[in-house]
Amino acid sequence: MTGKSGNIVSYSAEELAAKRQAGEDRTDRTMSHDEAMRRRAADVEAPQPDDSWRDTIVVGLPEPKKQMTLRLDADVVRWFQRQGKGYQTLMNTVLKGYVEHQRQKAGGGGR
Repeated sequence: MTGKSGNIVSYSAEELAAKRQAGEDRTDRTMSHDEAMRRRAADVEAPQPDDSWRDTIVVGLPEPKKQMTLRLDADVVRWFQRQGKGYQTLMNTVLKGYVEHQRQKAGGGGR
C-alpha cells in the first residue's frame, strides 16, 4: 500500500482487518478523472531510458543446489515444517540471509 506521502507502508493482518471493518479499502483516496488524465500525460512525457542497460546484463544459470545430510535439532525442524509447504526452501533462505549478513559485516560482499 502507498501512504499519502507516496511512501510504501505495511500493515499487519490485524490492522488490515480493522481497516476493512472501518470501511477503508486499499486506496487512501479516489483520483478524479482529470487527475488521472494529467498523471497519464505526465507519464508519457517522462524521459524514457535508453537501451544501454542491456549491455550490463549477464546471462547465466544459478549454481545448482547441493544435496547433503544435515543433523538439526528436532524443535528447529518442527518449527520450519509448521510453516507449511516449502519449508526446506525457507530454511535455505534463512541460512543464505545469515551468510550474506556475515559477508557484509566482514566487508566481503562477494560470494
